[in-house]
Amino acid sequence: MKHRFRRSSTHFFIASVLASLFLSCSRLSFQSPGNSGLFAASIGTAIHTDELPSYIVSLDTTDPVAPLYRDKTMQESCLDFFSALTGSIPIAKAILDNSVRFQVPASLAFALAFEESRFQADAINRNGGSIDRGLFQLNSRSFPELRMADFYDPEINARYGLAHLHYCLAASGNEVAALAMYNAGRTSVDRGVTPRRTLDYVSRIMKYEDNIRTLFEVKVAAHASSPKPPTGADAFAPPTADLSLGLALGQIQ
Repeated sequence: MKHRFRRSSTHFFIASVLASLFLSCSRLSFQSPGNSGLFAASIGTAIHTDELPSYIVSLDTTDPVAPLYRDKTMQESCLDFFSALTGSIPIAKAILDNSVRFQVPASLAFALAFEESRFQADAINRNGGSIDRGLFQLNSRSFPELRMADFYDPEINARYGLAHLHYCLAASGNEVAALAMYNAGRTSVDRGVTPRRTLDYVSRIMKYEDNIRTLFEVKVAAHASSPKPPTGADAFAPPTADLSLGLALGQIQ
């Protein structure tokens, strides 16, 4: 059965995240629920839409990656870009294929994998009575049907991780709450008791997502209308910006 968030608690959580990040970060890329009143209620002062930073955008953003990845003439360029980003063709392909399969924005999928494992298929994190493993840090209690080798298989890990992210997006209706749900669980978010570390987690991923999307638009999407789009080594020349994704976009040459 698909769980639904209580609207009031979900809106309160989103307001808390947005207010916190709006006040504390100089360069963010999360998305607003489209209700500036939430900001006013959280910050305690009137804020109008035209006062919000331009990088706080509508939740109805379009994923620029999926249409190009489906295009046979651009598929190699997309794979080259994300292979350079992750340092691995199999990892890039696993995330791309499953982001399209589960209709998760590719930039969000790669941002989540970067935050969870730094694109390391053998990443492992022990926490109490359970263990998180692989690209999307699948939890041993949450996925008891997986064999040990499955957790470290990029294709299987990406399939389960992005299927779960798809569920979180469908259940919550927006990326902010979906990421919190992925990290802290539905119950915590639904009750409005999301820990501070989860707010920071959401902030980082949304920033990474924005940087990945911008890099992709500059390096790949800009060539989509070219009669002969670049492929192979020419498709992606590493930009000046650090591919750890944390640096300001102004450093891209």
